[in-house]
Amino acid sequence: MWLEYVQNKFMAKQTYVHLSVSVPKMNEQSPKAVENVFSHLAGAHGSVNVYDKYVEGQKQPYFSMEIISTEGYIQFIVRTNTKFRDLVEASIFAQYPDAEIAEVPDYTEGFSTKFPNDEYDLWGTEFIITEKECYPLRSYKEFEHPLTGEFKDPMAALLENYSRIGRGEHVWFQIIAVPIGQKEWKARGIAEVKKLIGAETKSKKGLTDFISNVPMKILEAAGDIVSLEGESGVTKSKKPEKPKEKSQMLYMSPGEKDVVAGIELKLSKIGFRCKIRAIYVAKKEVFQKSRAAHPLIGAMKQFNTVNLNSIKPDYKKVGTGGIILFKKTRLNYRRGKILRAYKSRSDWAGMGTGFVLNIEELATLYHFPDISVKAPLLKKTEAKRGEPPFALPMEIEKQIVSSSEEARDEDEGEIPDNLPIE
Repeated sequence: MWLEYVQNKFMAKQTYVHLSVSVPKMNEQSPKAVENVFSHLAGAHGSVNVYDKYVEGQKQPYFSMEIISTEGYIQFIVRTNTKFRDLVEASIFAQYPDAEIAEVPDYTEGFSTKFPNDEYDLWGTEFIITEKECYPLRSYKEFEHPLTGEFKDPMAALLENYSRIGRGEHVWFQIIAVPIGQKEWKARGIAEVKKLIGAETKSKKGLTDFISNVPMKILEAAGDIVSLEGESGVTKSKKPEKPKEKSQMLYMSPGEKDVVAGIELKLSKIGFRCKIRAIYVAKKEVFQKSRAAHPLIGAMKQFNTVNLNSIKPDYKKVGTGGIILFKKTRLNYRRGKILRAYKSRSDWAGMGTGFVLNIEELATLYHFPDISVKAPLLKKTEAKRGEPPFALPMEIEKQIVSSSEEARDEDEGEIPDNLPIE
């Protein structure tokens, strides 16, 4: 309770900025560019000591990557702490030099979190993964044709449905990306790999484990002595044990080997702790859940694999579905809860503290569409930005002023009519 209190107090003092990112219409960059953006944003990670955490309430700053449709008008939004604005803009411009980044107001303002609401109705959910976080989702690389190399952008399905949203309707998609240390989550992944291949794992034991094992060690030693002594009193030697194989990879099926390879590939890249939310809010007279809920869930299913990991909506504790008992009351409570979590861009509200996605998975879920995506109301830059010529003279104004002063001195303060102003 104390930690939550001091952290809320610390976060209330922070200032945030919402940046709208628009890329050129003729964008030919693959999601690899956004993968590089996320690797750059990982530089925001920093360690917080015990005093700063429990007294000052400091916590790791994070980013909110959002895709929104306001009555069919689509925007890519990045919400960040003001002190990391330069980091965000530099990382995007480094990969998209012709992009346009503009500060915009928070689009969630004006929507009440109290339900029932006289004006609006709401559907929302938080997405979770079905397996351990070390198992990867399907990445953008698997959307490329193996022979032609043609890339079928998975973002196209989401944005096409976004463009069909009408007046009075709003669809929001949010990924909270928290930079983290890489050691702990990778250690859990390595332990899972060793378990799959049958390799021995050494678990760390504390003082309590050592003390509790002493009696068993004594009994085992006594049993070994008794078993080695025969009736004649002659000590028998132990049979040499066959050395255990370090791995069972030779006996694994091709599918099992692919699973191990997929986990190791995910562990090879930088990870972020993530929470994913989606909300559809619309005026009651036009509210239609099927216009947003099913398309969003279908778009997320593109990244599912049967043998590795999948992403699905959570309706047990967070979402606005799957309620049976006291449905009306609990539904209104959940509507307000998920909208508050979305508006505050909370990294903890909802189902647990999230799960780890690496930069390749993040770039798959959130990237700027390429030239093949034809969503009609997707905000893109109309033309390439140009810079002034390098040799453009910048002292013209000073030259005109000096010429005017000389003429004034010659003609008692009057400027000649034939003075070359150009």
